[in-house]
Amino acid sequence: MASYFDDHSLEDPYKARRPNNNNANSNSRFNPDLSHFMPREDTDETAQTPYQMGATSMPGEGDFRRLAQLFGTFRQREEALGDEEHQEFLDNLITQLMDEAGASGKHGPPPASKSFIRDLPFVPLKEVKRDDACIICNENFQENESKAGITKLPCKHFFDRDCIVPWLELHNNCPACRAEVPSDDPVWIKKKRDAELAKYAAEAEVDEDWMYS
Repeated sequence: MASYFDDHSLEDPYKARRPNNNNANSNSRFNPDLSHFMPREDTDETAQTPYQMGATSMPGEGDFRRLAQLFGTFRQREEALGDEEHQEFLDNLITQLMDEAGASGKHGPPPASKSFIRDLPFVPLKEVKRDDACIICNENFQENESKAGITKLPCKHFFDRDCIVPWLELHNNCPACRAEVPSDDPVWIKKKRDAELAKYAAEAEVDEDWMYS
């Protein structure tokens, strides 16, 4: 029977360190290896990776596939734990990433702005509730504090920084509610500006109609 990774044309990053049956249902932290996460596809040795702040090149097909692999490791753990709701959530993210990989990200949202990612707030552990967990990896903050720290988006959703930053380097929205955050993409900036101008024009027209009604 084909595995989830085979069905979705993904390399199984968990193959070499799959847990035995005695601890498959353990609540221990999965700890995927992020040391080489999402390297750039260009060959310039001085080029920055998207996981480094200030990356200049646009995401490529491999960037979306590597993030899909990372989320696939979380998804496989949730399958072992029987959390079907979170499996479905991760399935949707993985499917989106694989679709974007095929289109080189051209039909999806642009990356979040570098300044937004750089200025993500650090949330003290005492400010999260006892049962709060990262929306992406589903790890409880109190039980498994991320080495990179906890952060939250303007929509008030909390994440481990090492889970949300790779997503934001490909998408300028929250993976849970899809609320947008700023982007450096000129097409996105123009679209937002045009929408704001249209809104102001509509409001001015309403005010003028009210004045002369």
